[in-house]
Amino acid sequence: MKKILPALCVGLYTAALWAQGGNVNVYKLGGFKFYALNNNTGAVPENMIASKVPFEKTPGWNDHALNYFVLDTGKIKILFDTGTSTADGGKVIERLKEAGIKPKDINIICLTHMHRDHIGGMLDDKGKKVFPHARVMVALEEAQYFEKSGNAQAAAFLKAYEDNITKFPQNAEITDGVTSVPMFGHTPGQTGYMIESDGEKVFVVGDLLHFYGQFNNPDLYLSYDADPAAATQLRKTILGRAAKEGFYIAGMHIVKPGVGKVVETDVKGSYTFIPGIQ
Repeated sequence: MKKILPALCVGLYTAALWAQGGNVNVYKLGGFKFYALNNNTGAVPENMIASKVPFEKTPGWNDHALNYFVLDTGKIKILFDTGTSTADGGKVIERLKEAGIKPKDINIICLTHMHRDHIGGMLDDKGKKVFPHARVMVALEEAQYFEKSGNAQAAAFLKAYEDNITKFPQNAEITDGVTSVPMFGHTPGQTGYMIESDGEKVFVVGDLLHFYGQFNNPDLYLSYDADPAAATQLRKTILGRAAKEGFYIAGMHIVKPGVGKVVETDVKGSYTFIPGIQ
């Protein structure tokens, strides 16, 4: 495993942390502090959802959210994705402020992938960097794909942050307690991040799931997945692992607060979500 950034000492938190409710929830994760920040909630339009198997549309089945997360190790602060631009309703600066964090305080940004609702908050309305001091981590495969894609927003982001970006290989140690995990399928280089402290784990899974019904029916997928078959198989694998191994998952579109436990139901291969970190 290749380490990308130098090791940093970690301070331990002895006081219990709390879920604040609303759009900012804060949890203790071993010796770390983990923030779940919600931009907004909504529902995925049904015409964007595809399935090769029949399913029941129970209340809330297509509910989703737009989230981002912050890890405070005691020495550095890491932001996972930045949501949409302010012009598109992005509120990353506002939510960070509610959490008592300034953009200049962010040391590392770990991007799961480069869709507009994940990199939009990187630039302000004038196209300037919102996070001037952050080292920006992007999977090599994702960067290479979007460099050739002709996507104007991605090009603007890559240009603005060109001196800040680190393109990392698969299964890289980003810093102590944070490791990248390749999750190709939704995009050619989507990447998750496993966080571990004192035996507690949270897996930041990006767009592994886009709406609540995918817990119950992992075969449901979005029409704009780059590789629907790969994305679906990955979803089944990771949900199964999370239920068996007991680690938390944090997803950018999982219903608020966006982080919690996965539990298998009485139906094999079907799951439910228990919100929060206990």
